[in-house]
Amino acid sequence: MQQTLSSEESGELVRLWQRRQTLSPAEMGEMYRIVGGALKACNPPEIHVLGEGLQELVAQFIYVKVLRLAIDPDESDDNGLRDRAGHSAPSSAFALCAYFRRYLIDCTRASAFKRKLSIGDEVTERQLDAQLGAHEEGDSGGDAGLAEHGLSAAKVQTAARTLIAGLPEPERILLCEGFGREAEGGLSGVASRHAIASYHYRAGRLGLVHKREGLPADYARTTLGQWLTGKLGIAIDPENIGAILQVFKILGAEASYA
Repeated sequence: MQQTLSSEESGELVRLWQRRQTLSPAEMGEMYRIVGGALKACNPPEIHVLGEGLQELVAQFIYVKVLRLAIDPDESDDNGLRDRAGHSAPSSAFALCAYFRRYLIDCTRASAFKRKLSIGDEVTERQLDAQLGAHEEGDSGGDAGLAEHGLSAAKVQTAARTLIAGLPEPERILLCEGFGREAEGGLSGVASRHAIASYHYRAGRLGLVHKREGLPADYARTTLGQWLTGKLGIAIDPENIGAILQVFKILGAEASYA
């Protein structure tokens, strides 16, 4: 049965949508509630193709397409309209479901393209070990990659400690327990145990999860991406995969002890 929005929710959705990249945390939570509620009964066939639960896909959709947290503010939306154009805002559950399905179609098309560096979904130390080991078999290894950027393991360790100490508590917990210590249940388990609201949004903004169709430039806008490019001077580029993997390995080790 198609979910519906009340007239109050429709009006609030349009109001928030019109300035969705400048929302306060409370307003983001309200947007999340309205959109998530509207999509509860939305069940397009692409969900089964992607093999993930509706709740997780809705969370990804809100992060990527609704709040547009990884998008350049001047970039056009899917309809070729600027975000400032009020008439581009959906005002019904039907319109949101149609928008959600277009996002899922994009995901199914993008899923055929596998990147060498799997920053997507939930990154773990075991995954980094496997990727780093595979990379070192055919290359000179991560330490040499760090040296090319004027870095050493000690410098990265110091930078990682500073990064971790400066994170807000929810993000620090997600990084330390969901990435460094690989707690049971992954990020969702950490969020449940510590009552971290909107964990997928927080993890996405941090850089522990990444949208399916995202490009390296998108990841460079996350907290970890900005740290890599700004603090460490490593561009998010396939040519730098050895150095990036080594940095994440060091970050994971530091996070596990924080």
